[in-house]
Amino acid sequence: GSNIVITGASSGIGRVAALELAQRGANVALAARREPELIAVADECRKAGVRCAVVPTDVSDRQSCHDLVQRAEAELGALDGLVNNAGFAVFDSVASARPEDFTAMMNTNYMGAVHCVQAMLPGFLDRKRGSIVNVGSVGGITGYAGMSGYCATKFALAGFTEALRDEVLGRGVEVSLICPGTTDTPFFVTAEKGKMPGASRLALAIPPERVAAAIVSAIESPRYRKVLPLIPALFSRFKETCPRTAHFVMRRVSSSLIRGDR
Repeated sequence: GSNIVITGASSGIGRVAALELAQRGANVALAARREPELIAVADECRKAGVRCAVVPTDVSDRQSCHDLVQRAEAELGALDGLVNNAGFAVFDSVASARPEDFTAMMNTNYMGAVHCVQAMLPGFLDRKRGSIVNVGSVGGITGYAGMSGYCATKFALAGFTEALRDEVLGRGVEVSLICPGTTDTPFFVTAEKGKMPGASRLALAIPPERVAAAIVSAIESPRYRKVLPLIPALFSRFKETCPRTAHFVMRRVSSSLIRGDR
């Protein structure tokens, strides 16, 4: 019976999260730029007997995010949760990256989450309840060579999530951050465009269903941060205690991703 907004819901993690929420009885407002794909996801969700709102949205546009909230409330009622999942990546070195790619990633991956939170937070605070789940990345915990623009957006999202959590603590609004590693969706292949031939061997992908389960768990039983799978989770703790050694390890990993060394 809860009403949840999911951005980036047309494919990948967002699509699977929407289906998982629908299976658990949540009504969902599906947001992304591609309307035909959203309609297909909505048809799947409705098979679980829930209500769905399809709202084509460009999260990089502030007004589009406010329109999303108004449409979702009009079709579903008062909103209970927000999953900020919309994002994309263009992997390249700092020296050769296009500035417009940096700007576009920041506008979608980071400012898109900010726009959606600012559109929904007043209602959450008025009702003294609500759940916000931001989908970050292990690239928001550790920087990888060749992914600087993308990592910057996810580091920004992690800092935003931490500050937001402190602002709403004790006011009925829960804030969580999910940081998945490489996920078995077209996302990584689209982003790296052959620049990281070692990725398929070193970056073992986890199924999107596992990330979706973590998102749903964060809504049902909020926690500040969830890193998955286990190896990145352990490495994030190692980095906090031994940063110099951790950076040495990651330089080797980044080099192997780019060169495809064995």
